[in-house]
Amino acid sequence: MKYLLFSKLYKYLAKPVFFMFDPEDMHDFFTSAGEFLGKYSLLKKLTKSAFRYDNKFLVQKVSEVKFSNPIGLAAGFDKDARLTKILPDVGFGFETIGTVTQNAYSGNPKPRLHRLPNSRGIVVNYGLKNIGAEKIVNNIKKIKHEFPIIVSIGKTNAKYTSKGTAGIKDYYDCMLQFEKANIGDIYEINISCPNTFGGEPFTTPAKLDKLLSQLKKIRTTKPVFIKMPINLSWRQFDSLLKITVKYKFTGVTIGNLNKDHKDKLIVDNLPKMKGGISGKPTEKLSNELIRKTYEKYRDKLIIIGVGGVFSANDAYEKIKCGASLVALITGIIYEGPQLIGQINKELVKLMKTDGFSNITEAVGSYYRD
Repeated sequence: MKYLLFSKLYKYLAKPVFFMFDPEDMHDFFTSAGEFLGKYSLLKKLTKSAFRYDNKFLVQKVSEVKFSNPIGLAAGFDKDARLTKILPDVGFGFETIGTVTQNAYSGNPKPRLHRLPNSRGIVVNYGLKNIGAEKIVNNIKKIKHEFPIIVSIGKTNAKYTSKGTAGIKDYYDCMLQFEKANIGDIYEINISCPNTFGGEPFTTPAKLDKLLSQLKKIRTTKPVFIKMPINLSWRQFDSLLKITVKYKFTGVTIGNLNKDHKDKLIVDNLPKMKGGISGKPTEKLSNELIRKTYEKYRDKLIIIGVGGVFSANDAYEKIKCGASLVALITGIIYEGPQLIGQINKELVKLMKTDGFSNITEAVGSYYRD
C-alpha cells in the first residue's frame, strides 16, 4: 500500500515539478541530497522504513558474492561513489559506481542529458565524466558499505587513450589501482560507452582480445564482468562473448545505451546532440541478447541485465531470460524512489505464482525443462 501511495505522489506531484528543471541539474541535486541523507543514521532509518523491502526469496550468491536482492543501480548515476551509504536504505541490492577512469574527465560539452518522456528514455552524453580513480578509491575507503559494490572501469576520455596500446594501459592502470586498494566486490569493464573520444575501440574481437589478455594479468580473485554494446548483430555480439569465455571472465552486463537514433521505439523528437539513449528504447535489444547469451552459454557466463526496467514485470522478464542480477537508472527517474522496494515485493509474488522459492530458480527459467 505504501509503495502505491509513494508512486502516486511521485507521479502526480513530484515528477511534474522535477521535469520542469534541467535533467543534469536534477541529477546533481539528487546526488547531493542522497549523499546528505547517507551521513545521518536517523535519516537512513527513515529512508529504509519508507522504501526498503526484504525477503529471503530474493537472497542469493552470485559468483560467491552475497546479494540481499537482485535489483541494483546501474553505472552512470553514482559516478564518484557518493551514494553508497544511502542506496541500501532506498532498497537496492547493489550498485555499480562510475564508470571510473584512471584520470579525471570533466565531461563532454553541455547539454549532456535530454529527457524523452513519451519514449520513457533519456539521451545521455556525459562521456564518462568522473573525478578519477585515485579520488574515488579514497571516497570508498572512508565508507563501510552495506551491500556489494561493482566498480565500472573504462578508459579516460582523451585523445591520448584513443590509440589501442595507450587505451589498454589506461584500463589496466585503473583496474590495478582498485585491486591494490582492495576496493569493490566486482569489476565491470566498460568496453561499450558510445560517447567517448574514438568511439568504442574494444568492440571488435581482435581489439577485445588484446584488452582482455592484458587485464587477465591482474591476478584478481574478484568476479569480472564485461559491459556489452547492444547495437550489434548476434553474430558480432557472440564474437565478443567468445573472447570473454576464452579468458574465463565471470560474465557480461547486457547492456549499454542504444545508439540507434532512428529506433522506432523513440517517438519523441530528438535534440541536436550526440549521445546514447537509455530506458525503454534499450529494453527489447537487451532482452533479446540476454536470451540468446543465456541459451548458448548457460553456466559459462553470468549475466547482469540492464535496460528499460520500469516495473517488477520488466525485471522478472530479464531474470527469466537469464539475468542473475538486474540494474536500472532511468526507471527510478520516471517512476520514483519507491520503485526498487516495489519491484522486490512484486518479484516475490511473481516467483510464488510460478512455484519458485528463491530467485536463483527463476534465472533462465524460460529454458528450463
